[in-house]
Amino acid sequence: MILKFFTQIILASTLLQLFPVDVSDVQRLATHPSEQAPSLYNFFTLPNAHLPQSADAAPTKIHPNSLGVVTSAESAIVVDRKTKQILFQKNIDTPRSIGSITKLMTAFVFLSTNPDLNAPAKLQAEDFRAGGVQHVGFGDDATVKDILYASLISSDNSATASLARLSGMSIQDFVVKMNKTAISMGMERTHFEDPTGLSPRNESVVSDLVKMLDVVAQNDIIRDATEHDTFAITTVSGKTYNLKSTDQLLSSFVNQQPYRIVAGKTGYLPEAGYCLGTVLNHDGAGDIIVVVLGSETNADRFQDIKSLAVWSYQTFKWPGQLSYVAKTHGADPLFTE
Repeated sequence: MILKFFTQIILASTLLQLFPVDVSDVQRLATHPSEQAPSLYNFFTLPNAHLPQSADAAPTKIHPNSLGVVTSAESAIVVDRKTKQILFQKNIDTPRSIGSITKLMTAFVFLSTNPDLNAPAKLQAEDFRAGGVQHVGFGDDATVKDILYASLISSDNSATASLARLSGMSIQDFVVKMNKTAISMGMERTHFEDPTGLSPRNESVVSDLVKMLDVVAQNDIIRDATEHDTFAITTVSGKTYNLKSTDQLLSSFVNQQPYRIVAGKTGYLPEAGYCLGTVLNHDGAGDIIVVVLGSETNADRFQDIKSLAVWSYQTFKWPGQLSYVAKTHGADPLFTE
């Protein structure tokens, strides 16, 4: 029995140099060594089980012994956006509440109705939703774009609810369309109950959210809105509302050269914990999509994303990318010929 166990460990270590493994298994065995070790079958079947890869050349792991980073998030994933190769995974099959990450789907469905973003729009009493901060006053003449940006940038729940009304659909019909759109994106383990994310029954798994982020980040309007750290709205009355993004990564080093945030959205509910989905780019490498669900604190979700992003870009090399050389000081790599 002991010989068999050590034989599996040796073979598994070899396999880990080639394939990503769910880090939750490694962390669990480190803290609970009495639990049964993952079988060789699991090591073979875990990698890329949920995201079909493209025919493009995938990133190569240049530090084969690095398994990843410890995150406070209950579920986490890093995926190469082009090939859909999973670079890091932790509890990726566990459904969880996603909070205001929901607003990305709401915006996408709303924009699919081809609204006039410059048309005048007002928040009405029926749009009121508790929770968070309301950034546009009721009855104040704004534009459709202003309300959409308030939803995506500052996660305004009332503004988000108004998008369903402005679409011309009832809330119920709008949610039905959200779920149908999710299915069309291949999000087989996702369910939406309301447009704002206030319902804890808005649930998904991180691999589904990767698919959503990949699609919505192709939308110019959503991408532009979620790239803004701050945004000012001036209504017809002359009143100015200053929107501040809930995504603190926008003012961090992962949004400064050589890094760039392409799109993203935060989420929080007591049932969900602190959540964040982000599309990032690094000069000379490819886009990655990083999702964390259930981080312990507001600061933890941003630290989880930063750690996973830096680890990914230091641990993998993209086709055509220059060779990796670590800096003497600091986490970011240099690339040389």
